[in-house]
Amino acid sequence: MPFDSQGKFSRIHNWEQDRINDIDIVSERHDEEDDNFATGLNECMLRDGRCVMNGDLNMGNFQIKNVGRGQSNGDAVNRKQLDDLEDSLTEDMKTELNEMTVIGDIKASLQTSNHGNWLLCNGQAVSRTTYSELFELIGTKFGVGDGTTTFNVPDYRGKFLRGFGGDAAQNFETTQSEGLPNITGYFGGLRTDGGTTSSGAFYNGGNAIGASNGSGTNCSVNFDASRSSSIYGASNHVTPVNQAVNWFIRAKNA
Repeated sequence: MPFDSQGKFSRIHNWEQDRINDIDIVSERHDEEDDNFATGLNECMLRDGRCVMNGDLNMGNFQIKNVGRGQSNGDAVNRKQLDDLEDSLTEDMKTELNEMTVIGDIKASLQTSNHGNWLLCNGQAVSRTTYSELFELIGTKFGVGDGTTTFNVPDYRGKFLRGFGGDAAQNFETTQSEGLPNITGYFGGLRTDGGTTSSGAFYNGGNAIGASNGSGTNCSVNFDASRSSSIYGASNHVTPVNQAVNWFIRAKNA
């Protein structure tokens, strides 16, 4: 009973047909069949595990089908178990994501456009239906959109975000204008002979602007805020050290 490369056994002789035809069954023929049968089963795996594999099992691109659910360490698992695990992990990840961020949360990112459930805070108009939860939260505070079907998200381009309260704007939608504390100082005794006193950004320019007065000469008063701090004059507007990012708002749940 030879064993071919396709995993099939074949019989050279049909013993039952020989018996019907009164053909003597000789031992030599039995020996040949037995040897072929033994060769075919040599090193086959046994169900009880007494004979185990000692090499790779080449399936020739065929499937192993109808595998039961793995129960113990070392058991093979089937496709259904993997799909269930993927679904479970996906739900867990969704739950975790929803717990990490909620509708209306703001994040900084190097992304340049809407992605996932995040909208770029560039003042864009978006659907009141598609983003109903965000619309319920902010309404038309940042813009009415088309007045019926859309509304605007915040526009944070070119702006720094600041914690609410204190001397910040008293609501989320108001943009607070630039400003600096007032610069103060004084001067007195305008004299070129050292009698001039000054403070802050004021200083004695030493230029004569009038007739002599007593032992000194009247002089000009100059003002230069950079004498108080080098930050003055470094920019045309209030500019702290910064680097650009994009701001996004969480607009939907996963």
